[in-house]
Amino acid sequence: MLTAPRIAAIIPLVLLVLVAAPVALAQDGEDAVDERIAAVERLARDVEKSPDDIDLLIELGNLYYEVGMENEALATYLTVVELDSTHVGARTNLGSLYTDMGEFEMAEEQLRKALTFDPENAMVYVNLGTNHYASRKYYDAIEMYRRALAIDPDSAEAHFNLAVAFADAQIFDEAVREWQKVIELDPEGAIAQICRDNIEMINEFRGEK
Repeated sequence: MLTAPRIAAIIPLVLLVLVAAPVALAQDGEDAVDERIAAVERLARDVEKSPDDIDLLIELGNLYYEVGMENEALATYLTVVELDSTHVGARTNLGSLYTDMGEFEMAEEQLRKALTFDPENAMVYVNLGTNHYASRKYYDAIEMYRRALAIDPDSAEAHFNLAVAFADAQIFDEAVREWQKVIELDPEGAIAQICRDNIEMINEFRGEK
């Protein structure tokens, strides 16, 4: 039996982090590493002076997440939800972080709580899909991505991740269709090129040109 091609991975999302995924310090140059560490230290000192400042805490949690300091990010986001249990951003970030840590049930708990406060948040549904995908529940992931797209039909992340879930479930026609939608949304974007590469791999796998 042929083995399906290994397509590009899903795009993990965090509501308040600007980058798509935590960035490993090892990938940066030495100067960039020093700058990030210094930024973490400065922000941590600011939080010590204003421990109840939720905006500062979120910023610090995001920076921890970005540089791969998962335990520190986790503690910071948990502090935010202790201060404000309705904070959708912190709960969404907690969900993403727990997914990264392989704590899938805890991730879903946080994301479901986020939806109770913001039921029309497409990104939370995308993150739920990502959590299901990470635990190999591909059909559940597909359902969550579809719910995200019902709210935001132009979400490139939802289309891309839905395509990946379809591909891993070997529903290739639907996967190609979703990647083509991403290309239509932003033909010159970096994600569009990944979609083209994935479509090419799928077509080669199926013996198509």
